[in-house]
Amino acid sequence: MENQARESKFELSVLGALGIMGSTIFYVFIIFAGLLIFLFPIGLIIGEFTPVSFEKLKEIANLLSEPIFKIILIVVAVKKAKKISDNNFRISYLGKLNYKLLLSVILLMIGYYFWYQSSIGVVTNKIPLPEFLEEVFKDMELHPYPAIFSIAIIAPIYEEIFMRGIILAGLLNRYSPKKAIIISALIFGISHFNIVQSVNATLIGLILGMIYYKTNSLILCIAVHMTNNIFAMIMGVAKEYMGYSPNIISFLAGVIIFIGSAMLFFRYLRELGENLGW
Repeated sequence: MENQARESKFELSVLGALGIMGSTIFYVFIIFAGLLIFLFPIGLIIGEFTPVSFEKLKEIANLLSEPIFKIILIVVAVKKAKKISDNNFRISYLGKLNYKLLLSVILLMIGYYFWYQSSIGVVTNKIPLPEFLEEVFKDMELHPYPAIFSIAIIAPIYEEIFMRGIILAGLLNRYSPKKAIIISALIFGISHFNIVQSVNATLIGLILGMIYYKTNSLILCIAVHMTNNIFAMIMGVAKEYMGYSPNIISFLAGVIIFIGSAMLFFRYLRELGENLGW
């Protein structure tokens, strides 16, 4: 079965994919800077006449500003994609979707998490984080609710619409599936701007790219991405308060879960009549 994304005239080269990312971010930062200039004095006025502390206002602002920022970014990116494709671009959300596929990809990501953290992650986690990222994590600790909302919900939805729904969809219309998936995964990794997260993000990008290509479903990709982020937060708490650390048992468990769920995934695709050829 030919992937449905190929019905669109929307094509992206490697430079085109990087260009659409760069230009979109540029436009959004201009818009976001304008919003900050407009909203900052309003926040000061509200803080002056209400008992709400500055930290509380900052937390509320963080909670509201990020989804607005990401929505604007997606709108700008979609408009650019429509312009490139002569208004013949649309994002495919559902595609092949059922509870069996959903369960298999969720287990796939849990297996991947244990495998990665017990192998490659042991090495990458020893690499010092960039200073700007350390500051981000410190701010997350000070404002946990916006951080959880962002990591568990906003980031997976935004990143999947942008990286798989737009970037990968355009690459699939220009390159072979393998090449398109690899390119999109590398772009996804590079977009994290630090080696610690980039290695993991690239590997996850390969998994998400394969899922998107085989199912044409952003919903499945979003579910997998949410699973990864939420499970990482849960395991982070387990490491800090329960003394959990990756070991050979978690590595073997991850490998077994990953391989078993991958077999189930492809089995369920065959039941749906999917052509598994590349």
